[in-house]
Amino acid sequence: MAVVEIKNPSSLKIRFELPMENGKSKTRSKSYSYLKHDASLQDAFDVAEAIATLQEHNLLDIQKIDNTILGA
Repeated sequence: MAVVEIKNPSSLKIRFELPMENGKSKTRSKSYSYLKHDASLQDAFDVAEAIATLQEHNLLDIQKIDNTILGA
């Protein structure tokens, strides 16, 4: 039986580095839902970087989280 793949909107998660607190590093993340599943990696990266420039804290990393349903 062949597996069918149904692509749903992805999300974009951007993590920021916060100042250390009590000797421990802290992070904060912001997620953006409904990213088109066929958005190019470069476009997603460029948007995340543009958003990061508007933030107070330094950019730590960018994650594109794909959401796919598998069926038969």
